[in-house]
Amino acid sequence: MKRKQPKTRGEFYSELERRWLKTARPGSKASAAINTIIFVIVLAAVCVAAYLNRARIGALWQQMTGKAQPLQVMPEKPEH
Repeated sequence: MKRKQPKTRGEFYSELERRWLKTARPGSKASAAINTIIFVIVLAAVCVAAYLNRARIGALWQQMTGKAQPLQVMPEKPEH
């Protein structure tokens, strides 16, 4: 089906404005609520993972800041 071409300049601009308003409308509020719920769940998962790995995160932070304890060196095997 062929699109109908606007006959006058006014019709052209009104058609252009109608299309722009159609695309510029914000999405539904349901999708915003779903996005918020997903964000909260992901944030909670990150917090739980950080809590469970707090010892590793602490050791990593000490290494990054240069305050880590020296690594334990394995003693050498005695020669026979």
